[in-house]
Amino acid sequence: MTQQESIKEEIAYWKEVGDNSFKEGNYLAALEAYETITHSDPQNVEAWKGMATAFSLLDKPYDALQSLDRAIEIDPADSESLEIKDLLLKKLMEENQELLNRVKEKESDKSNQKLI
Repeated sequence: MTQQESIKEEIAYWKEVGDNSFKEGNYLAALEAYETITHSDPQNVEAWKGMATAFSLLDKPYDALQSLDRAIEIDPADSESLEIKDLLLKKLMEENQELLNRVKEKESDKSNQKLI
């Protein structure tokens, strides 16, 4: 077996581990499996997208964005990566807007209390 064949088998193994871990809801194990793939094959777009999904499900959206950026850097034409990034950015914007609204409400409440 050549070294390249060995690497392909290793990648296939870790992809299966990652996919099965997702199905079981073990997102940390999935993340670790996909990270292993990227060490062997840094150009593996599917592994970067898998990492992005795992990071997102582990409530690490900024890490997810970094993984998506890497996938897009490798394959700028990959519409799935672009769509996932768009959804993630929209979600972050909504969450940040909600947080900003809560801060504004608290400031308004404090101002109103001072007037009383």
